[in-house]
Amino acid sequence: MTSEADKPHLDCREVLEEVYLYLDEECSDVRRGVIKDHLDECSPCLSEYGIEQEVRTIVHRCCSKEVAPDDVKERLRQKLHAIEQVSELFSEVAERDR
Repeated sequence: MTSEADKPHLDCREVLEEVYLYLDEECSDVRRGVIKDHLDECSPCLSEYGIEQEVRTIVHRCCSKEVAPDDVKERLRQKLHAIEQVSELFSEVAERDR
């Protein structure tokens, strides 16, 4: 059995830096357990986590089934292509000026 002294300890800064990994279930089970333990014991972090969780829940509920119309997707592709071309041009100019 693991004692409290043997468990890894995270400070609030570390927990809040990793809260998105925790929310998205992108960290190991061990790390999730350590973060969950901290959130269970630290009301300021839990408050921050709760706000983040609520925002994610609302965004997911409102937007998860949204699909952009084809014309919007095409306009976006065109704009991204134009941005890439301008970026390449700036890179070429910067390279020549070196």
